[in-house]
Amino acid sequence: MPKNELVGQKFKLGDKVLRKNMFGTTLRVEPTVGTIYGVRTKQNSRGSSYYYYAVQWEDRRRTENAQHSLEFVN
Repeated sequence: MPKNELVGQKFKLGDKVLRKNMFGTTLRVEPTVGTIYGVRTKQNSRGSSYYYYAVQWEDRRRTENAQHSLEFVN
């Protein structure tokens, strides 16, 4: 089985992002734009590393989100 390798960063500090709909609901919620202000890597129990981004949303909330759950604002 091949060893998992860290994929490159998709976002940089200051990038504007949206959170993807990760739960498969058809309910349409107004998207909130956020700005990335930090980045770090975490390891899961199998030793694979993933990027996590600190995001400040327009409504002043701050969250930490996995790279795969965010997308660029066009």
